[in-house]
Amino acid sequence: MSDQYKVFHFQELDWLFYFPTKGNKGKYCGYSVLFKEKKETQARQVVLGSVLERPEVEERYPHTVGFFKAHNDNEPDSAKRYLEIRKVQNVDEFWFFLNALNL
Repeated sequence: MSDQYKVFHFQELDWLFYFPTKGNKGKYCGYSVLFKEKKETQARQVVLGSVLERPEVEERYPHTVGFFKAHNDNEPDSAKRYLEIRKVQNVDEFWFFLNALNL
């Protein structure tokens, strides 16, 4: 990953979603993002909506979501690196969070 990304960390699941700075348009559920579970060594490209529909997400709301920017494989060492943290109660609140950050 050599570009800059806007990254969302679903803290309870320890999942990271890397949004590229360009290339996605339309509804967020159709966005192509890099997805990494912390236990994995590599991120993989996915359609955002398909991952957020998984039972691990849908059945375990609320989620604490931290937002930060990363270049290459930089990940937060602590909450100090987050630019914003929100508790989301459902997927619509996550879409609202993305919208508030002008993704």
